[in-house]
Amino acid sequence: MPAVLGLVRSLFSLVVVAVLVWCSFRVPLGERTFAEHADRIGETPEARELLDSTRQTLTPMLQDATDRMLGEYIEAPTGTAAPLPGPAAAAGHEVPARTVTPGRGRLPRASSASDAPGR
Repeated sequence: MPAVLGLVRSLFSLVVVAVLVWCSFRVPLGERTFAEHADRIGETPEARELLDSTRQTLTPMLQDATDRMLGEYIEAPTGTAAPLPGPAAAAGHEVPARTVTPGRGRLPRASSASDAPGR
């Protein structure tokens, strides 16, 4: 029974939203409909200024959030071997450069014996 009640409630909400959208485009409020009034308000210089300042404020925050979620694109050498300071370089061993996968922002994980299949 609760599932049926939830379905009826959802259908009722959908019908109410559909009626409101239809009314906003079809029922005149004075000379224009609600949608036409909202469109004309959005074309005013004040509204454009508000929109531009909002974009200038939100764009850096959205870029920061995107970089945090997806990682910054870091370009690293891919085909050269870079000697690292320390015992490996002193012994004459060449350590290959590690690369970053574009868009991930992290170094690839080194495989180890515990990563072997069957374990």
